[in-house]
Amino acid sequence: MSDKILVVGGYGQVGRYTTFELINAFPKKVIVAGRNLEKADAFAAEHNNVFETMKLDIYDKESVNAGLKNIRVVVMCLSPKNTDFAEYCIKNGIHYIDVSPSNDVAKNIYQYKQEAESNHSTCILGVGLAPGLSNLLVKKLSQNADKIKKADISLLLGLGEKHGADGVKWFLDNIQRNFILKVDGTDKKFKPFIQKHKTVFPEPLGKRTAYRFNLADQFIVPQTLSVDNASSYYCYDSKFATASVSVLKRIGIFGLLKHRTFYNLFLKLFISTLSVTRKMKTGADIYGIQVDAEGIKNGQKIQFHIGTTGVNNSLITGQIVAFAATKLFAGNHPAGVFYLEELYSLDDLNDFGIKPKITLS
Repeated sequence: MSDKILVVGGYGQVGRYTTFELINAFPKKVIVAGRNLEKADAFAAEHNNVFETMKLDIYDKESVNAGLKNIRVVVMCLSPKNTDFAEYCIKNGIHYIDVSPSNDVAKNIYQYKQEAESNHSTCILGVGLAPGLSNLLVKKLSQNADKIKKADISLLLGLGEKHGADGVKWFLDNIQRNFILKVDGTDKKFKPFIQKHKTVFPEPLGKRTAYRFNLADQFIVPQTLSVDNASSYYCYDSKFATASVSVLKRIGIFGLLKHRTFYNLFLKLFISTLSVTRKMKTGADIYGIQVDAEGIKNGQKIQFHIGTTGVNNSLITGQIVAFAATKLFAGNHPAGVFYLEELYSLDDLNDFGIKPKITLS
């Protein structure tokens, strides 16, 4: 009988919190897996071996065939290089949750929608902070309007938060690359950290300047929530750090990232800087999401706003993943490939015990 939950990358930064949440909900049913069995075993030993571990290479067919026996739900806490593993899960009737912030990953998995329906598998994409909670905030606004014409979504992350190597790589990969987004039906190219957006996050953050960035929610909500145009912006709790990244982008420093030597140098530098910031407590362990929207209600143009702040974005991600995994494990869900907001709402999170503080105006 398939009754196990497999957390791929469960010993990473986000994976650890996901595992913590899941073992509370599913004692003796969680398996932490990855290519580094030593790290998985060490993590298990830290917590009295209350979960199993497994060596798993998602790019090796034999490893996948052996590792996915008796697995009901897979939680992917890595950003895979391709969709082969997700495809395998879907075609073998294994439910799949993806935590990746990359739109490319989600878009490529979405193409297996029919296969998921045929094989009675459910795949939930965009499960996390942004995309994830950010999309649910947009959904809340859409329920209060006849139509959302425009949604500006701003994400703030604290430099005091422990950011894993994968998170730093995600930033470096996206700061150097332009991205294309449909605006009023026409493809438009954007440079990251050039176009700015001034917004007001809920207290204690207040007024901030965020910059256009390649976040997945701006691609997703027009598809799932019928928003005409969406834009995503990014900043840090440190105004100085945010402005510095914009300056470095404008003078072309990040162009060096196309060379592997400089990429590795930047990676080490950013990880070291973040580590020092945490130790010196010069950055906060905080996150914020703010949505500024324009829409139509009762034939009138309106502007409305919704936002949330909290601490430890890895923890809230783990909680949302555990919520989705619980739903999939119970079996009360349709087959297919969905984004989080297509199946659930903020009210569903609240009923599960996840109650982010929301400011709505």
